[in-house]
Parts: sequence; C-alpha cells; structure tokens
Amino acid sequence: MSLRTSLRYMDLAKSTYLYQPTSSEKKERVYRLDSSLEQALHQLSGYELTLGHRKLTYYLRDEHDQIWNHKKVYKHMKHLELLQPRHIKRRWKKNRRLHYCSPIASDIRWEMDLTWVPTQMGNAYLFVVEDTHDRELIGSEMGLQCKADQAIEALRQALLNRFGTEHAEDLHLSVRVDRGCQFTAEAFDVYAQSCGIELEFCAIQTPNDKPYIESFIGCYKQEEVYRNDYASFFEAYDSWQRYIAWYNEKRPHGALGNRSPKQFRETENLSFVLA
Repeated sequence: MSLRTSLRYMDLAKSTYLYQPTSSEKKERVYRLDSSLEQALHQLSGYELTLGHRKLTYYLRDEHDQIWNHKKVYKHMKHLELLQPRHIKRRWKKNRRLHYCSPIASDIRWEMDLTWVPTQMGNAYLFVVEDTHDRELIGSEMGLQCKADQAIEALRQALLNRFGTEHAEDLHLSVRVDRGCQFTAEAFDVYAQSCGIELEFCAIQTPNDKPYIESFIGCYKQEEVYRNDYASFFEAYDSWQRYIAWYNEKRPHGALGNRSPKQFRETENLSFVLA
C-alpha cells in the first residue's frame, strides 16, 4: 500500500505522520567572527560610529585596504551591538501656552505679526498691529525689507494713532508676538521697553496664541491678495492702503455684531460717556 492509502486507512494526516518534533535543547548556530574585521570595528571612535553598515563598509575598505562584504559587516556589527537605531526620537519640549485673554476694553492687549505679499517684482513684507478688543488695525508697515526696523515702525505708528505719543507707561499695555527674528531682536525689545510695552512671546508652532491677528491675515489674503496680481510693489502698497481703510471703517465684523471696528469704537465710547 502507498503511504497516502495507509494514512487514509488509519485516519491520519500526512503532515502529522511526517512531522518530527525538534528538541528544545538544540544549540543555536554560532557565527564565527573575522578577527581582523572585529578588531577594525573595535577601533572605531567618533562620528564613524553613527554610520550604517553599508556606508561603514566603504569606510573600512578605505581605511584598512581590505575587501569586506556589507553583509559580513552587518553580522559583525549586530553581534558587537554596534548597529544604530532605525528611528531616533526627537526631544520635544512641551510648549508653554500663553493664557487666554479676552480684553474688556481697548488698548489692553495688541497682537502683531508679519506676512508677505507676492508681486511681479518680488515679495513685499507687511507688519501689522491689531487691537484684540475692537479689532481695529492701528499700525502697519509695508516695505521691501523684513527687518526689526520695519517692526519698530509699525509699532510706532500704532502708538501714535492711539495715543498721539510713543509712550504708554501707565496703560499696562501688552503686545503678543511670535518668535520671529524681527520680534526677538534686541532693537525691537529695547524700543518696546522704552515705550512701556510688555512683550508676550508665543510658543513655537502655536498660532492659536495670537488668533486675532492670524484671522485678520487670513481675511486679507483671501479678500485682497489672492484676488489680484500686483505688477509692482507700489500697486500692492496702494491696494493695502485701500483695504485697511475699508476694513476699519466699513467691513462688518462678526465678533463685533456685524459692525466695523470704527462703528464699534464709536458705540463703545458713547456707552462709556452715558454710563
């Protein structure tokens, strides 16, 4: 009888009949190391320890003038525990979020940011200052340079438009900015302190720390910049002047009861006088 017929007669599976259990005491195969390659690997020190086994193979060939296979180098590095981890986790520091603040009056907290406007002559850079209570654009500076001097000029215009002077010592005014090099510059910090302004710096990659100015820049880009193709910087500058006048005086704002910032300020000042 054939094996298949016999197993069928005994009601046994062929795989069960041919299976031979291995002993758990079987010794693992010992890989023999190349003494010259092992010595070369032990001599490594410095940045070559950060190389993978393929690049390290070429490095060892040049240093020792020997032909070693990259698979052989890999097995030796694995045995000597010299392989680099596949993924190195970055050390993220937890962002220190700024407290949420909703001012109940104007000139308590401002927000300031920078954006760029594309033109056919190159990019124009715009610094903007906004009051977080009445949403009015109180200071701006558009130019071809993106330095701390332009940020200082935008802040100076905001102070002159609101107070007629560059000093606000008794108002406890704070300006929230991100960590751009223009705002962390020493010149900008010195000017803000001389004006009596407290700077609040947002954490890294936290646009929600200054949502008001971020929202305005989005509106400006959608309503003005993306709808036009500026031939020159002067055309972009004129369009910005028209937009800021329309935004402050006529554009209805949902957070202000569908009133413009100018209408909201007039209503607020009237309510304050009647009170």
